[in-house]
Amino acid sequence: MKIISALSVLTFSFALSAMATPSSVVPSSKVQRKPFNEDVLGKNSVMCLLAQKMEVHGHRGLGGFPNNTLSSFRAGYDAGADVAELDLQITADNHILVAHDAVPNVGTERCSLHGKSLEKTSLRELPFAEASQIRCGDRLWTESFTDSIPELSAVFAAFKDRKSLAGKPVRLNIEIKYFKDQVQYYPPQDEYLNMILKVIRDSGWSTDRFFVQSFNHDILKVLKSKAPDIEFVPLIWDARDALKAALDVGSSIVTSGFPQLTPEVVYQIHQKNVRVISWTPNSVEELKWVIASGADGVITDRADLFMQIRRELCE
Repeated sequence: MKIISALSVLTFSFALSAMATPSSVVPSSKVQRKPFNEDVLGKNSVMCLLAQKMEVHGHRGLGGFPNNTLSSFRAGYDAGADVAELDLQITADNHILVAHDAVPNVGTERCSLHGKSLEKTSLRELPFAEASQIRCGDRLWTESFTDSIPELSAVFAAFKDRKSLAGKPVRLNIEIKYFKDQVQYYPPQDEYLNMILKVIRDSGWSTDRFFVQSFNHDILKVLKSKAPDIEFVPLIWDARDALKAALDVGSSIVTSGFPQLTPEVVYQIHQKNVRVISWTPNSVEELKWVIASGADGVITDRADLFMQIRRELCE
């Protein structure tokens, strides 16, 4: 199969535009076009055009801040993110929290309660009155700057009137975690999904300002039957399987890992009118890889670095 690069697609578009120029506007006798190649426009110009059309999702906010906290989301928006990506967990008394792990201290002692490490206590073991007292650092609970674990409703309220640097209302990318080997951390599936939907509905946010994603594609189908007006997006690691996942769920968006994301894969996804947002490139090389793929967006810890790369490409 012939690989169609993002550059060739743009080149073709520019060629069509040139062909469509009316002779009444530019006399054909005076047109002296050179053969089009990437050097005519410039590689950075093409990358600039690709980067400018991309939406930026701050992965749990901005790297360097306690993740999934109001301070991290605020920093991400300040850096240029259009969207804050976040994760959901739940307390013993069914308050929907924003946190990546049911056990916050998995892997590292980053959260504390009443001045001591939270150790391996899960959020599901705690009532909200206690969970709201947890303080988390970026990597360790002993860091000088820590922040609390917010409720999903508090995130909606905090950023309801917030505008992005581009002047548009900021958005949310809400990830639901629910797996059969972790059911002890959640209510029964249907009950849990209804709780999440209620918080979303009560927020008053219009449905164009958020979408809901998950690696559990089965619950996305259940959610879609409950709330057909909301976009439910499959998360998937291998970009080569992204289109199939989107079509199976019935989504116009898919969020995919970046290593297998190529211009050919993106082109095939776009042919079915599906948008692809890539996660989680964080280095200059990784971010430029995703930009060159023609992806529609990026989920990154480094919204600040993406914006720097975009500015340099567009200078």
